Amino acid sequence: MKNAIVYTLAAALLALLHQSALASDHFLTVGGGYSPRGNQISLEKNVQLFQRLLGQEYGEGAPHHILFSDGNHAGPDIQYMDPEFKIPRHVELLARVFRQTKYLKYQYRTHQIENVQGVSSHDNLKKWFEEVGAKLKAGDRLFIYATAHGGRGPDRKQPQNTVLYLWRNQRISMKDFTALLDKVPSEVPVVTVMVQCYAGGFANLTFEGGDPKSGAAQPQRCGFFATVHNRVAAGCTPDINEANYQEYSSYFWAALQGKTRTGQPIDSCDYDGDGRTSFAEAHAYALLTSGSIDVSIKTSDTFLRAFSATTAKKPAKKGDGKKDDAKKDDAKKDDAAEKAADDSVEQPVAAEPKPLLTVNTSYDELFALAHPVDKAVLDGLSVQLELKESERGKEAKKLADDLMKQKKAVESTQGKLNREYGSITKQINESLLFRWPQLNNRWHPESIALVADEGDTIIKAIESHARYKRFEELSAELQQISAKRLDFDKRWAKCQRLIRALENVALAANLPQLSDEKRVAEYEQLIASENGFFGPKK
Repeated sequence: MKNAIVYTLAAALLALLHQSALASDHFLTVGGGYSPRGNQISLEKNVQLFQRLLGQEYGEGAPHHILFSDGNHAGPDIQYMDPEFKIPRHVELLARVFRQTKYLKYQYRTHQIENVQGVSSHDNLKKWFEEVGAKLKAGDRLFIYATAHGGRGPDRKQPQNTVLYLWRNQRISMKDFTALLDKVPSEVPVVTVMVQCYAGGFANLTFEGGDPKSGAAQPQRCGFFATVHNRVAAGCTPDINEANYQEYSSYFWAALQGKTRTGQPIDSCDYDGDGRTSFAEAHAYALLTSGSIDVSIKTSDTFLRAFSATTAKKPAKKGDGKKDDAKKDDAKKDDAAEKAADDSVEQPVAAEPKPLLTVNTSYDELFALAHPVDKAVLDGLSVQLELKESERGKEAKKLADDLMKQKKAVESTQGKLNREYGSITKQINESLLFRWPQLNNRWHPESIALVADEGDTIIKAIESHARYKRFEELSAELQQISAKRLDFDKRWAKCQRLIRALENVALAANLPQLSDEKRVAEYEQLIASENGFFGPKK
C-alpha cells in the first residue's frame, strides 16, 4: 500500500514537471486600421517593435499569431508621410485655398510585417480562439497586444462597452471580445496591452462577461490600456520617424526591454528594487515618461472603482405601506427575542467604522500606504507638475481646472481666427474661379490640364491677391494656437494621472472595509498578475 502511494505521488510529480516543461507563453497581436486611409505606419512599426521584443526575450519560434489589416494581400494598406515627398507649390496653395488639405501629403504601400497569419477580422479572431486559444493548457499564459483604432460603444447606456476596430470597418466590442476570452481554458491567465482610442473600456475584461456584477474572471485577466474609456489616445501617426512616436506602448515596451524603440538606453524602471521590471512598473514608466494626452489605466484601477469607494453609500430609500410596517414589526420582534435571550450578557459595543480615505486625504498618509511602484508615480508626477501641498489631489484638480480655463480662452481666439481665415480663403478661391471656373470641379479635364501646365501662373494669381499676406499670417497663428492647445491637454492629462494614482491608493485602502474577503482576495490576485514579468518562466 505504501509503495502504491509513493508511486502515485511520483507519477503525479512527473506529470506536473512534464506539464511545466511543456507550458509556454502564447502571443496574439491584433493590429492595423479599419482601411488604408486609417492604417498609419506607426501601427505597422508597433507590431515590428513587439516582434523584436519577443525575439530578444524568447528567441526564435515564440508562438506568435498576427492578424494585421488586410493580411497578406498585395494591395496598398499602409499610410505614411515621407518628408522627402514634395508637393508642388501651386498644388499645395490650391489645396489650402480650397481647404482640401486632408490626406494631401500621405502616401500608401503594402505593409512590411513578416509572418502575418491573416486579416484582422471578426471571423479570424473567432477562429483563432476556437482553434488555438481553446487548446491552451494549464501552465500556459496568453499575451494579447492590440495596436489599432478604437471607438465609443454603440450603446450610450453602456459607456464601458467600447469597441476595437478591425479591417474593412468591422468592429468588436469589449463584451464580445470578453466572450472570446471565455473560450480560453480557465487554467490559463491572460495579459493584455491595448493602445487604441477608448481602450479603457476593455479593462472590464477582468470581470466575467465584462460585467463587474459577475465578479472577477478566473484565472485572473489583467491588462494595461493607453487611455480611459471616454477619451481618445495618442499615437497613430503616418510619420515615418519613430523617434517622434508618443503612443503608450512605446514606453511600455521600452521599460521591459531597457531601451527606447530607437535603441537608446533608458533609466531603470525597477521602482520596487527587486531586480526586474514588472508589467506594473512598465505601466508606471509610461505614466511618468509619456508627454502625451493619454490618461492610461490598468485593470486594477477598474476593479477598485467597481468594488470600492471614497464616499459612503447613501442608505437605501425607505418605501411606504404595509411592507415597511411588516419589516418594522419583524425587527421589533427580533430585538425583543435577542434581548430576552441575552439580557444577562453584557453586549460588546460595535466599533465605529474608520473614515474612508479620499483623493484629498493628506499626501503623506496616502504615500505611506502606497506600493513602491505607486510611490514612484506619485512623487514623480508631483515633481513634474510642481505640486507640493498636503491635499495633493485638491491641488492637482485646481491646476487641471486652471489649464482648462486657459485652453478655453485660447479656443475662443482660435474660433475668431478660423472665421477670418475661412473668409479670406473664400475670397481668394472666388477670385480664382472667376478666372478659371473649371477649378470648381477638380476632376474637370481642363482643371487637370491647368494644374499640370500652369503652376507658375496659379502661384502668381494666389500670391498677388490683396489678402494673401494675411492668409499666411493666419496660417502661422493657427498652427501656434493648435500647439498651445495640445500643450494644455498634455499637462491636464498628467494632472489626471496623478489624481487617479492618489485615488487608487485611497480605494485600495478602503476596499477591505467595503467588500468581503473574497473580493479582497480577487484584488490581491489581480495585483499579483499585474506585477508579473515578461519573458520565459525561470
